[in-house]
Amino acid sequence: MLLNKGSWLGRGKLLVEGAALGEEVQLDLQVSEDEGGFTVSGQLEKDFSGEVSIRVAPDEVGTYVIDARVAGMALDGIGKLESEPNHCLLWNPGQTQSVSVTMWSTSGGIGCRGFWHEAGKTRTWEVLFKLKQQVIGGDNVVSLARRRR
Repeated sequence: MLLNKGSWLGRGKLLVEGAALGEEVQLDLQVSEDEGGFTVSGQLEKDFSGEVSIRVAPDEVGTYVIDARVAGMALDGIGKLESEPNHCLLWNPGQTQSVSVTMWSTSGGIGCRGFWHEAGKTRTWEVLFKLKQQVIGGDNVVSLARRRR
């Protein structure tokens, strides 16, 4: 899975069908790993907001089972995450919403693009995820680069 352990910040746009300008989205995520899979938790901010909680676990046929809760939406699905691009297909229990997500490595982080279809409306998004840099400070640490602390 491209989003490996650590703190991630994602910024991008959600485009609504028929609209020229996108709405800003920002995700502040924490990815943790245990023996059964990965957990992605955090917050969706800016024009859309809500909690994010995603559980990703490998299954017996080489794919991954995904249980996602994003801003009040409950989605389940399947993903191919062992090679690039990572791709997931999700749907709600009533099968009235479907989501497709693709992630790939870029020079600036991890690109994410997707589609969300519900009630005859389609929305697309593009987000760039960057691993947050942990600033380590201490009396015996000297930095040669200028940084704000």
